[in-house]
Amino acid sequence: MVYGLSAFSQGRPPVGGTGMRVPPKDTVKLQLADSLVSKESGLSTTVKRYAKDSVVFNVKRKLYHLYNEAKVEYQPTTLGANYIMLDWGKNEIYAHGVKDTEDTTGLRVAGKPVFQDGLETYHMDTIRYNFKSKRAKIYSIATEQGEGYIHGKVVKKDEYDNLHLGFAKYTTCNLAEPHFHISAKKIMFINKKSALSGPFNLVVHNIPLPVGFLFGFFPVQPKQDIGTSGFVMGSYGEQRNDGRGFYFNDFGYYHAFNERLSNTLTFQFYTNLSFGVKEQIDYSKKYKYQGSFSVQFNRNVQSNQYGLTGKKYNPVDHQFNIMWNHTPKSLRTDRSFSSNMNYMTNGFAASNIRTSNLSAVMQNNVGGSINYMRNFGKLYTSTYSFSVSQNQNDFRSSLGYSMGLKQFNPFVKPKNQVGKWYDSFRVGLNLTGGIQANNTVMNRSNSYTEYNIAGVRNSPYTEAEQRRINELNLLIYDLTLSLEQRQAYKEELESLQNPRLKGLSAIMKNSTITNSYSVPITLPNIKIAKYINLTPSITMRGDLYDRSLQYTYVNENREITLSNGNKVFVNVDDSIDTLSYVRDKEGLHVNMNSRSGGVVVIDTVQGLNFANNMSFGAAMNTRLYGTFNLGSKGRIQALRHTLNPSIGFSYTPQNKNSVYQQVRSDSLNSYRYLPKYIGGSGASSRDAGNISFSLSNQLEAKVRSRSDSSETDVEKIMLLDNFNISTSYNIFARKDLNEFALSDIQLSTNTSLFKRKLNLNANATLDPYMYISDPEMKSNLAGIRITRFKWQKGKSEFANEDVGSYLSRLTFGASTSLNPQVFRGGSTNTPAVNRNTNLPVNPMDYVDFEIPWNLNMNYSANYQKQGLSPERWTMSFSFSGDVSLTKNTKVTFNSGWDFRFKQVTLTTVGIVRELHCWMFSLNWTPLSGSAMRSGGFDFTLRPKANLLKDLKVTRRRAGSY
Repeated sequence: MVYGLSAFSQGRPPVGGTGMRVPPKDTVKLQLADSLVSKESGLSTTVKRYAKDSVVFNVKRKLYHLYNEAKVEYQPTTLGANYIMLDWGKNEIYAHGVKDTEDTTGLRVAGKPVFQDGLETYHMDTIRYNFKSKRAKIYSIATEQGEGYIHGKVVKKDEYDNLHLGFAKYTTCNLAEPHFHISAKKIMFINKKSALSGPFNLVVHNIPLPVGFLFGFFPVQPKQDIGTSGFVMGSYGEQRNDGRGFYFNDFGYYHAFNERLSNTLTFQFYTNLSFGVKEQIDYSKKYKYQGSFSVQFNRNVQSNQYGLTGKKYNPVDHQFNIMWNHTPKSLRTDRSFSSNMNYMTNGFAASNIRTSNLSAVMQNNVGGSINYMRNFGKLYTSTYSFSVSQNQNDFRSSLGYSMGLKQFNPFVKPKNQVGKWYDSFRVGLNLTGGIQANNTVMNRSNSYTEYNIAGVRNSPYTEAEQRRINELNLLIYDLTLSLEQRQAYKEELESLQNPRLKGLSAIMKNSTITNSYSVPITLPNIKIAKYINLTPSITMRGDLYDRSLQYTYVNENREITLSNGNKVFVNVDDSIDTLSYVRDKEGLHVNMNSRSGGVVVIDTVQGLNFANNMSFGAAMNTRLYGTFNLGSKGRIQALRHTLNPSIGFSYTPQNKNSVYQQVRSDSLNSYRYLPKYIGGSGASSRDAGNISFSLSNQLEAKVRSRSDSSETDVEKIMLLDNFNISTSYNIFARKDLNEFALSDIQLSTNTSLFKRKLNLNANATLDPYMYISDPEMKSNLAGIRITRFKWQKGKSEFANEDVGSYLSRLTFGASTSLNPQVFRGGSTNTPAVNRNTNLPVNPMDYVDFEIPWNLNMNYSANYQKQGLSPERWTMSFSFSGDVSLTKNTKVTFNSGWDFRFKQVTLTTVGIVRELHCWMFSLNWTPLSGSAMRSGGFDFTLRPKANLLKDLKVTRRRAGSY
């Protein structure tokens, strides 16, 4: 053992609290160390002692006195201070700081104790700690617990690592004098996982607020943990726009099962007795996947509504929402599972989603998909999917699969596929199928206007239905009626004009099952004149159907028994004025006269049927280059033009015998081909062939660099990223059937200027065919499209008439994103933004205080003119961004101008202020050009730390929609 010179003297009394002085510093500074294991004490590890000045040992009392930057280590605890006394007899340690000799006021204390217990660090004025019992008594402690900081004047630590604080402060501010804190006479930290407080109140800048609570519970979240179970405080406010009144939303309980699984149960209540409940499960597995599943049910009471009779009542609307998002995180390419499902009932978004994103509130289409992919080896692939889509009226759902073999060469081993003409031969196999269900009524009457179908009206509506439709068209615009009455009439009108199946059984009965295969064959690539690539291909396809349609034409008295046992009775009687249908227990009775033209009876026969077809194709492409040298004197030295022409041909022979039935449709012996099957490949009843053409262009320049004086240092600049022209021609189009051979000509271009700071894009559609006025329907402003080209106008009978312009559609857009980083040559990409619009917008999550300003601008123009109709222009300019007023204050904005309506578009202004340990945000919607929303605001003031994020002040007004 090594001791100081006075180790065996009477010893120096301990400094501080005893009134004894500190010995002068030695002229030779020594780092003194000692270690000892005592068998009598029962300590299991070595106690190490250090002191920069001196170590004094009192043999009789077994006391060590350590002076100046002293430290004692007893794993896993370490204590450092300017004075430490170690009582070996009691297994205790006592430490405190000493007065700073350089401080003339005599108030400053240097070397206060710092106690480390594992990963925890405690700062204090004095401490007395027992190594054996692990109990301690501390004065004026300050330590970090998870995301929070605790301060206490008198603290007791027990053997279970619980801290009992008297006159305590709890805060998430890391300053010695915090901006805010929770003040309580007693706070107990239980096993470093949670804090339990007696009566407390909130103190801001040492000013107690007149808000108190009887008790408090605060979960202490470790920094590397996903969370700690606890209560979710929620928010409160008033919902004015729909009369639900005051609310208390999103309060409940959060439970973390472990680092990979957690559950949140929240509720919402309104003063008009509306309520809701939401269950959400979040899960994850490192490097594998992450996701969440939630179910929400709401019972909304609409206050002060008026029924169709004018009586006041409060209708109840039950709404629900199911969300499932699953994202794979694995790098594996042989399998994956993903889900993006968001299914909700009508009106759920407008009633429950609190966000400043109007597209989320007003969304009409909901649904999603679930996908699973599994590959075996390098060739076999399989995918399985489920999708559902619904808007206000239509419902569609499908369950499908796809399996197959990737294209491969069956004649040559993969390692030897080099250099032979047949090496590019490829063959593959694709199997697809599934079941599709929707609520669309099959065989709708207005789909068959040229012949009669048994049981289906050829006229869209009966006389009674047409009268009711005319009445409803007037009632929905009657402003003397209540909004609820007009909405009810709109729904009735929609049900008459677009009838839909109701009930799951009816929808499933209307479902179709399809299965098909295809064998794509890529023939060897052929070189023409070295530079032209010709690639022929063949595709064989087959379809398997679970039902077929059989047609029977009847124009006489006859009884027909269908495959399902139902009967159709056709009665021809010249005394009957009009064609009519009557259903009874016997079956369907068709009553008509001899002048009605007969009727077609359709029988749906259950059973497997197979049909196949074949198609042929070829693609030819090349690449041409043109270089224009401009000399070396100017900055632009050369221009390079790249031209990519491509021509494709496809041919599908007619297959009418296998997928179509020739059916007589009227008494004039007119025949037509009607499909035998529902769904499938849609094979044509006659030959089909198309020639497609596309031409793409790129233009780049070789420019001398400004950054180097050397004339040989050049750089390439893209002047035109792409300019593309495409169209197609149907070689089997028939003019007598008013079929158009040449498709619309599509043009598109995009480029960027000023080192990609400004992005430009444009698209146009050219219509090559003439339009003439419709003499029978004056409301048809576009006119009738005929099978004659516009460039033939001068040689036609329409030489002096308007036949429409070539340009039918044009869009142009320009956008830029500017900030100081862009002008310094950095990336123009803006930070990624969370697009989950179902969550309330938090401006603090999307503002970067390191960037002084950010400006995004977008200009768009759209032109449309179909045939002879008047042209229609729409133009808009929008901008968004943020500006730093101070280092911690930003103003955010989003607005624009609609040139057509000459009004300001949806405008939002926000202020975000970082208050060290607090955050303040205010979003205001002063106006909206569409009058869909205006006057709303969202105010939030809360701590930045997630631990106390529910300790907030919120005020929200949704505005008017």
